[in-house]
Amino acid sequence: MKKTALALLLPLFLLPLLLSAQVDVRFSQGGGVYPDAFPVTLSCDNPDLVIRYTLNGGSPTGKSARYSEPLMLSKRLESRSNIYKIPISPKNEFYIPSSVTKGIVIRAAAFDQDGNRVGPVVTQSYFIGSLGCDPHGLPVVSICADSLSLFAHDTGIFVPGDLFNPKDQDNTGNYAQHGREWEREVNVEFYDEGNRGFNQMAGLRTHGGSRARRAQQKGLKIYARQEYGKKNFRYRIFEETELEKYKRLVLRPFRNASTPSGVNDWLANKIAAPLNMGTTASRPVVLFLNGEYWGIYFIEEKVDERYLENHYVVDCNNVNIISVWLTADVGTSDEWVSLYNWMKEADLSDPAQYNLAAKKIDIPNIIDYFIYELFSANWDWPSNNARCWQVPDGQWHWVFYDGDCCFENPYYGVYEAAICTNHKWNTSEFTTLFYRKLIKNNTFKNQFLLRLNQLNQTVFSYQNMKPYLDTICQLLEGEIPMQVQRFGIPQSVSQWEESCRKLDHFLSVRKDQFWQQTTNAFNLRNDKVLSVSFRQRRTSSGENLILHVTAEERCAALMEIYDPKGTLVYSQYVFLWKGKNKVPVNLGKRSGVYVVKVGDAKCEITKTSYWIPVVLISSALVVCGLLVYLIIRRKRMLSRI
Repeated sequence: MKKTALALLLPLFLLPLLLSAQVDVRFSQGGGVYPDAFPVTLSCDNPDLVIRYTLNGGSPTGKSARYSEPLMLSKRLESRSNIYKIPISPKNEFYIPSSVTKGIVIRAAAFDQDGNRVGPVVTQSYFIGSLGCDPHGLPVVSICADSLSLFAHDTGIFVPGDLFNPKDQDNTGNYAQHGREWEREVNVEFYDEGNRGFNQMAGLRTHGGSRARRAQQKGLKIYARQEYGKKNFRYRIFEETELEKYKRLVLRPFRNASTPSGVNDWLANKIAAPLNMGTTASRPVVLFLNGEYWGIYFIEEKVDERYLENHYVVDCNNVNIISVWLTADVGTSDEWVSLYNWMKEADLSDPAQYNLAAKKIDIPNIIDYFIYELFSANWDWPSNNARCWQVPDGQWHWVFYDGDCCFENPYYGVYEAAICTNHKWNTSEFTTLFYRKLIKNNTFKNQFLLRLNQLNQTVFSYQNMKPYLDTICQLLEGEIPMQVQRFGIPQSVSQWEESCRKLDHFLSVRKDQFWQQTTNAFNLRNDKVLSVSFRQRRTSSGENLILHVTAEERCAALMEIYDPKGTLVYSQYVFLWKGKNKVPVNLGKRSGVYVVKVGDAKCEITKTSYWIPVVLISSALVVCGLLVYLIIRRKRMLSRI
């Protein structure tokens, strides 16, 4: 037994020695973006070892080219594999360009005389402007992988492969598969300004819905794992966050956007960033796959438990994340299903039941979430692209997720989709339940409308949104011809420019269109308010005004109260029935003359406060009591003399 135990433990003692014996190949110049070509020298510490290298993105083997002299970066070092010609989508979607721009990828490792690799594969990718490889100021992501990992008929994750069914092209194919089994080991390089970034082994999977997976320019995600070498990507990728450590990242392709502009999701997240909900940081990059140009992508955070850990003080191992209103991506859906079933039966017009709902739902968060999905005219919502999360037994919070179908049609009927009770591809009774239920409560409805009005004047103003569009268009302008040539999406530079103009038009008119849609949805009719008057009463909760508002028909209107200086001191939306309505208003201990405006009707009120006489009477009683005490004390003193 002792000998067996020693035999089992021996490899553990020898492992550090074996690892230290591995030999790294060194490059005289690291990868990145350079204006001009230069020679690259490879070296290792052991002169008895042989350095072998590849130029096609694959890992070197004992049969790969032997390094003998500096490699001068030139077109002769570009890969000749031409993987862009491999069919990786259904025939009707596959596009072959006349040529593809290429970088230079060198992957090298040390081998002994028997052809055994004795060190890790080291990868450096070079993008040389003088050789026609210019990313036009955008960061570069270079992914290198063994060809079979991506393109083999049985195991390749980029191809239709064995699992493709021509009769069900939307949902089949190797690229449609999910899970760890369909993750492939790759080398990932990220080159930012000054060639800063990271270079490491990682896992690669396809990402997104069926449309994003079957396209040539596929949605991708990369995973940092200890088994690949490093358990995190360490670099501050996004300027909008201080984070410098990421476990998983998404590469969203330009062609995912519903418009030829390609920028819908990036723009949507930028505009949404100040709102009270989660958004994803994102920035445009140029992707190269095994040295071949793969177009414009947006590298962004992945909305998962690590995202929550990074942005909220939560334990990533103790959260529940729900997608598409039902499925648990992380944790369990038990609490969600319980809440959902309760919501189906609840009458949230009842304040008591609404308060119960508010204990389980982050109300300010879901209000911002609903408003933004509606404002952005996201036609791929609510049935799709919904994400919410909770710490077990805590409130549910919503994250804005996937804005590829935002900002397309400023006249899209958003409220019809939000209250739909029929089953359609993008909306249904099931996915509209939360909005339909919550909006029946007047407290929620008032908060919703007040917040919408506030955002319309600030975040949704054209002056606020326009600079974001200008910024992304300027960033991409130089690279668009390359994207056009590679994938034919957009079809031309002029089509892209026209699409950006349409986006600009959306931003310029959407605020007014959205308000008109809101006016219709909530029957906001100032002209239907006939009169307003008041009386004052004192209640256990403080001094209240009771406004008497008469409406010509059922409607909603904004009520505003101004002090004598014209300063707005109180506002809320009131929801009126036909005829006379009593509307309580709590102005606290304010007193004085005010002007109340409800819709087109207004009146002047004089509010007195009960607390002043109470204080005066109380003070008088104290003074009287003190005088009585002093008089009695004086009489006692005189009686002793």
